Amino acid sequence: MMRELVTLVIGVGCLVMAVALPASAHPHMWVDLQSRIVLHDDGSPSAIQQEWLFDDFFSTALIEEAGLHPNGFEAGLRQKIVEIMANLQPYDYFTSIKRDGDTLPLSLVGDVSAAIMENRVQMEFTVAIGDRVDFAVQNFSYAIFDPTYYIEMFHPEGDTIAFEGNAPADCGTWIEQPNPSSDAIALSQSASLDAKPDDTIGRLFAETVHVKCP
Repeated sequence: MMRELVTLVIGVGCLVMAVALPASAHPHMWVDLQSRIVLHDDGSPSAIQQEWLFDDFFSTALIEEAGLHPNGFEAGLRQKIVEIMANLQPYDYFTSIKRDGDTLPLSLVGDVSAAIMENRVQMEFTVAIGDRVDFAVQNFSYAIFDPTYYIEMFHPEGDTIAFEGNAPADCGTWIEQPNPSSDAIALSQSASLDAKPDDTIGRLFAETVHVKCP
């Protein structure tokens, strides 16, 4: 899945990356995540803000492709980010939001921005939560991951997920780390995943952000 998306976005750069990286194991790309839970005035969640910091190799290819735009680098980078988001849209921007175990609808809201951070491309965007959640009586969680595990996506070690807005008293967040089985790890190291992607494996390697209220 993600291999096809990246190929659409950066063309030759992805082909170079595919040759340079081991074909016998996933992941092939890495994203450093940051996320925040945006709240309504009543303290219920309204959106998830996200920052994706792409790895050095992907960033280099993306920057080189953006620099070929006839209107300059900034225009080229904007175009590439638009293409990335368009390709992610059918997959809910790699974001799964759940209320009591049920997946909630989401939508992209506001602007998508990009910047260069120490030679790496950072992308920022927000997805709105399409249904109401009451922290007091309902379980709320979300995960950000590539279903095929072509990309590994993690928050920094020890990171704390913050609220933007006034959270209900004593509500907090915690990140559940993945605990893949030995079979899942073996599958992730199989060369067959490149030829026949498995869109269930990524969830086994994904973090889950939980909100806990008394």
